[in-house]
Formats: sequence, C-alpha cells, structure tokens
Amino acid sequence: MEPFAQRLKALWANDWVRYGCYLLLLLPLLLRREITPTNELKYLQIADEALRDGHFWCLYLDGAPYADKPPLYFWLLMGCQRLLGFHCIPLLALFSLLPAFGVLAVFHRWLGASLRPAWRYLAEAALLTTAFFLGGALVLRMDMLMVLFITLAMRQYWLMDKLGPSPRMQVVFALYVFLAIFSKGPVGFLFPLVGSLAWLAYEQRPLDFWKSWGWRTWLVLALLCGLWWAGVYLEGGSEYLRNLLFHQTFDRAVNAFHHPRPWYWYLYTVWYAMGPWSLLTIPMAIWGARKLHLDSLTRFCLVISLAFFILMSCFSAKLQIYLLPMFGFVNYGAFRILDAVDDGSRRWPGTVRSIAWGVAGAMLAACVVAGFFFPNIF
Repeated sequence: MEPFAQRLKALWANDWVRYGCYLLLLLPLLLRREITPTNELKYLQIADEALRDGHFWCLYLDGAPYADKPPLYFWLLMGCQRLLGFHCIPLLALFSLLPAFGVLAVFHRWLGASLRPAWRYLAEAALLTTAFFLGGALVLRMDMLMVLFITLAMRQYWLMDKLGPSPRMQVVFALYVFLAIFSKGPVGFLFPLVGSLAWLAYEQRPLDFWKSWGWRTWLVLALLCGLWWAGVYLEGGSEYLRNLLFHQTFDRAVNAFHHPRPWYWYLYTVWYAMGPWSLLTIPMAIWGARKLHLDSLTRFCLVISLAFFILMSCFSAKLQIYLLPMFGFVNYGAFRILDAVDDGSRRWPGTVRSIAWGVAGAMLAACVVAGFFFPNIF
C-alpha cells in the first residue's frame, strides 16, 4: 500500500491532474446550469449588440451607453460568438473557471511553495471551495479574470520588492495592472496601488514606492490606457468617455447609484462571502498577527488584505463579490500560519487539518450533487 500511496501523492502533485479532477467535479454544474437573466443574459445581449452595430471600444445595452465595464471580457464573448455562430454557455463559463484555476496555480506556486504538502493542497482546496470564489468561477462574470491579473501583479510586485526591480519586471507589472483594469475597472489599479503603499508604510520604507512604481510602470500604463481611451473617444465621443472615466468611478465611490451600502456592510457580509472558511481563516489571521512572529510573506498577505478591506469599506457601492481579490491572500496567509504552528508541540493543528479536509471534500461533493439535482444554484 505504501508505494501506491506514494504514487497517488506524486500524481496529485501534478497540476494538470489536480485541476482536471476539479474540472470533472464541477463539470455537471457547468453543463446543466442555465444563464441568469440579470447579469449573464445582459452581458450576452451587450456582446450581440456590439457585433450587430460594429462597436468595438464602446458598449451599449438596448441602445443606451453601457460604460459600467471595460470591453475585454465582452471581446471574449464576441469572439466566441463569431467563431461558433451562437453563445455556447459551457464554453463561455470557462472564461471564469480557467482564470480561477490560474489564480489557484499562482497562489499554489507562490504562497504555497514553502508549505508542507498537507497544508499546501488543503489551502488550495479551501480557496476553491470558498463560497464567492467558487461562485465567481462558475458564473459569467469578469471578476475572476480581474483577480487573476491582480494576483499576478502582486506576485510581480513582491518579487520586485525583494529582489530589486528590473526594467522588464516593471513593464510586466504594468501590463498585469492594465489587464486588471481592462477586465473590470479601477479596482484592478487600486488593489496593487493601495496594497503596495500599505506594505511599504508597514515596513517603514515609503521611498521604495518608486522602485516598483517607477517611470516605466507609469509610462506603460499611460500608453495602454491612452490607447483605450482614444478608441473610446473616436467611437463614442466625449460623453461616453466622461461617463467611463468619471461617472462610473468617482460617482460610484462617493455616492453610488448602484448597490449603495453603509460603511460597515462588509464587516458582516465577509463572513458568508468567504464561508465556510472564514470561520477558520479570519480568526487564524487575527490570532497569528497578534501572537506570532510571522514571516515577511505572510505579513504581506495580511497587510494588503486589510488595506483593501478598509478601502472597499470606504466606497459607497458594495457587493460581496467586490472583495474577491483579497480572498486568496487571507486564505493563504491563514494557512501559512497554521503550517507554522503545526510543529508537533500542539495537537489542535492536526485536528483542524483533519476537519478542514472533511469540509473541503464535502463542499466538492456538494458541487457534484448540485450539478445533477440543483444545476441553477449559482
């Protein structure tokens, strides 16, 4: 049995095998669910209208300007429609699921690389089965695409901060930030910016900001955003550009016309948005930050997560899914703490690990059951 167990562990260590298993478990939901009439049907209608009227940079819904979102995700929808001649929902759902797997892979190789296997794979399974992460991976939304680019950007920033920035690294960092913006909007810029500022303030190294956010970074961002905004102006005029740059940013942040919530709304919604793992990861993060001498990378995860949480709480417009970019950092920060305290001197980390594996397995099994019996649960 021991050689078989070793072969099984080696097989599970293969990313393609592991993500293939995740895909098989989620496949019934992907194949059997129907599109929702609120967001998903609206996105498909916007893509159809753009193809019909020949719009590329500007989006419209029933003839009215729709500057709520950047065009990248809609270009993907339009490309599939052009390729197949119809909207294939399981195929379109991959534009959320594959970025989710990409997020898992980045965290696994970056923040999970130094964890022992028992905690490394559990941290990945926990992130996958986090309520709104799993939901965001299965519905037609651009949020997960943005989270992928934010995660890549923060990894690149960490490497620049620790190894020293090179011109190439600054350009790649700027590309990731722009793609995050181009996927969903200003949050793709604010998370890396506020996260890096908070980290340098915590480290008492404010002048190091310009090492990563140097002139090359700003130049690449300016050129790419300038190209985008020029296309918007030429196609939709100054009114659409003003709507995109001001109405959909400052007006949403200060006096939201969509989803207005009080400042404390996230203080209680985060518990079920990150459920069921919030019952473990949030208390563990708080306990570890207060009681332990954490390594630099774990502190980085917790600092940028807290900074983003405070930032989003200050904005008027709030939805649970808006916190999605911080889920992975809170999750891996907490599991890095669990791995650190699991040194054999305490019994409770092993008990927590056993229970957590049971919860992760139950969540994935529930997805299979839901796929066959409750396909429209998401």
